[in-house]
Amino acid sequence: MSYWDGRKDLNYYRVVREWLEQLDHSSIIDVGCADTPIVTWGNFQRRTAVNHREFPLLHGVDCIEADWMETELQADVITCLQVIEHFETDFLREFVSKIFQSCQVAIISVPYLWPAGSCPGHHQDPIDVRKFLDLMNREPVKLEIVTDSSCQRLIALFESE
Repeated sequence: MSYWDGRKDLNYYRVVREWLEQLDHSSIIDVGCADTPIVTWGNFQRRTAVNHREFPLLHGVDCIEADWMETELQADVITCLQVIEHFETDFLREFVSKIFQSCQVAIISVPYLWPAGSCPGHHQDPIDVRKFLDLMNREPVKLEIVTDSSCQRLIALFESE
């Protein structure tokens, strides 16, 4: 089973899709996409998916295997879902700063209040709203906490300052 197959029915994806479908912009980048089709949602003319590991090609999408920090990509909208919790704080701040500098709208999600050590590779757990806002260093336009069975995720939409 692929990453996407095990997650495609999660509620937080439904919220992200609704938010993307309400936007009126021409380009989107999904950073850290794995094998998900998030970049195909919404009404965008130019679509780019970036992942640091090999991932399946998506029809109508420029799929780039690269380190986000080493790209010069820009788009109107950037999504970055369930990625930044994997980074140490200093790198995380650089990573999201590059996202905010590269778009007009950013949608970012993280695990919400997952216990420390419950998911290997997560350096930021637990993340509450205050910690998330401190890490982002800005206030979102929208913020929603979504429940999927026993897990919660925080999703936020930011607009350029």
